[in-house]
Amino acid sequence: MATRGWMHPGLSLGFEVVGSTPLDGLVDRDRIHLIENLTPGANFAILGIEDLIADRMGQYASGTAANRIDQARLLFGLHSGLDLDYLERRIREESSGDYGVDDL
Repeated sequence: MATRGWMHPGLSLGFEVVGSTPLDGLVDRDRIHLIENLTPGANFAILGIEDLIADRMGQYASGTAANRIDQARLLFGLHSGLDLDYLERRIREESSGDYGVDDL
């Protein structure tokens, strides 16, 4: 267990617990994925890739995290089959309308 999350030593994965309401409630609930029985008693929910990308774009747009656009572009390039309409809407929400999919 880390300060704000969990590390899974067998899978070399880390998960940060950031709040009980994902991204201030902007995430469509049906896009949250429940991971069950990874290890006994360790069920958890994760955001979809579109929401992760949009979150990074929002951080970039705020001016406080210039490298987040690089993270967003990397995630965008690694995944095919993204819901581009949803991604466009979420990036616009997170960036106050300043950015969209074309900026990736």
